[in-house]
Amino acid sequence: MASPTPAPALNVPPGETAVTVSAIDSTLWMSGVDTEYMYSPPIKGFGRVRTGCWSFLIEHPPSGRKLLYDLGSRKDAINTTSPGWGLKKLREDGIIESFDVQKHVAEILAENGVDPKEFEGVIWSHWHFDHTGDMSTFPVSTKLIVGEGFKENFMPGYPIDPNAWTLESDFEGREVVEVPFSESGGLNIGKFRAFDYFGDGSFYILDTPGHAIGHVNALARTSVSPPEFLHLCGDSAHHCGEIRPSEYIPMPDLIDPSPLPEAHPYSCPGGMFSSLLRNGSSSEHILEFIDPFEGREGVGEQDRKFSIMYDREELMRSVRKVEGFDANENVFTILAHDWSLKGVIDEWPKGNLNDWKKRGWRKDGFWKFLEDFAGAVVVEDGAAEGGKL
Repeated sequence: MASPTPAPALNVPPGETAVTVSAIDSTLWMSGVDTEYMYSPPIKGFGRVRTGCWSFLIEHPPSGRKLLYDLGSRKDAINTTSPGWGLKKLREDGIIESFDVQKHVAEILAENGVDPKEFEGVIWSHWHFDHTGDMSTFPVSTKLIVGEGFKENFMPGYPIDPNAWTLESDFEGREVVEVPFSESGGLNIGKFRAFDYFGDGSFYILDTPGHAIGHVNALARTSVSPPEFLHLCGDSAHHCGEIRPSEYIPMPDLIDPSPLPEAHPYSCPGGMFSSLLRNGSSSEHILEFIDPFEGREGVGEQDRKFSIMYDREELMRSVRKVEGFDANENVFTILAHDWSLKGVIDEWPKGNLNDWKKRGWRKDGFWKFLEDFAGAVVVEDGAAEGGKL
């Protein structure tokens, strides 16, 4: 294993309050997108994206205030007629095999005894349909919290703006608030601009540009002493292969627990994955997110803001910063679409995520994403094709 670079200091200000964070399966299930459409390099057996999307419940015990970070997709997304919601055609053309949403997050909450009226705000990591849910299922007293540049670029929504890719029903009668990073006195955490939402160091919103205009992550303090944090990453990265291995945490010689338990029940040699290593380096991430429209003639600035990658250079910088968070043992990184954590973490309402370190969830889940590449490293009858995003 290569000698790791020491994890960078995140410079999180001290705090005496922790929030309670819970992961909610938003019930979105999407499959069928060819991975070569989204990732480089192509990997044998990693053929089709199959993914859900996490929503996160944030509770501030001293005040009783509640937030949500991301909502998955709305139930009627497949039939939505806004120009950017061509999901029905994508399914008809076979680009998407399936797209299903069983329940709105507001329904999941209500069915488990939590009234949507209790939420002061919903944070959208960004405006893409698989994160915005249906804000109309929350009362207008629940504000919508978005990143910088959102209002100028994505409001009003469809049909007031017939070309909009957002929906006016999400904004109607509701306060829409852009995170005021400029009012944070130059606060930076892990090289991201940061905003202390509750004012006590328990929950920060981070400015994480690149994937989309106004993209934001969140850093939640889950323990005061010792300080421990959850890093909620939205789509800063879609697959853990975009941030792992890294210069801080190279591919280990022995991976424990094994991401391929059928072949190696307890642990497995890291060398099994050597063919996947970028530039043959155990210190470089395996995948890079790509934009299928990059370089296409006729894609102008107006179209670019609707792209799945708004600014490639900014995104690569954000990804490297996320790697810095991921390198810290007191931080548990969760990507919105990291479905390899299914079965590793407790989901709401069964439990919350605050004891993640004590229960070993970071360790158990850190290399589990490698299961997606089983078809490239294990030669068996019917080596699985496909993987979870």
